[in-house]
Amino acid sequence: MVEQEAIEFGGLVHFIIGNHEIKNMQGNFFSASEKYFYVASILGKQQDELYGVDSFLGRWLASKNIIEKINGRLFVHGGIHPDISELGYSLQQINQIVRENYRKPYYTKPNSGNKEFLVSSKTGPAWYRGYFKDDLSQQDIEKGLNTFNARAVVVGHTLQWSVKKLYQGKVFAIDVKHQKDYQFRFPPRSSEGLLIKGDNYYRLTENGEKELL
Repeated sequence: MVEQEAIEFGGLVHFIIGNHEIKNMQGNFFSASEKYFYVASILGKQQDELYGVDSFLGRWLASKNIIEKINGRLFVHGGIHPDISELGYSLQQINQIVRENYRKPYYTKPNSGNKEFLVSSKTGPAWYRGYFKDDLSQQDIEKGLNTFNARAVVVGHTLQWSVKKLYQGKVFAIDVKHQKDYQFRFPPRSSEGLLIKGDNYYRLTENGEKELL
């Protein structure tokens, strides 16, 4: 696997769990490609068995975090709600709490306490979209980052036309559709990525060019 190959070359690959991985582990396939229904059939299984506790893929997914800090930067699928600072949880505790709920479909539970905030489909780190609703201040953004002594956060989840630097370089949005998703759109678009070198952030294009953000 790519994780082992990276280690052999002195590097690391970090897989961050997002809302769709969680939905698959919970048996919610409304947003999944139809092909996986037939893949399961070919294997003689039900679709939920592909991600079950007895499957290799299911155990591998369940071992991954929803948020990590690498070189002072947070990496998370959705984002950091400003109010997460009031919960008093460490990154390790957040990962553990959400991991314990990977296979439990979310619903509002009375008297569930702070943990519900982390697994909610609105405020949870794997689901949050607040960075893109124009109702957060710079102070709100930095409040969430300061909770974990982080300099910036890199997020996916909310689709963009291109890799973007937001909130004075505190938020980087990288969920850009792949080229095949643009084949029937105008103007034509292409895939992009984010490269971080030292204190610099670059937008990478599919032809290998990089642009300083």
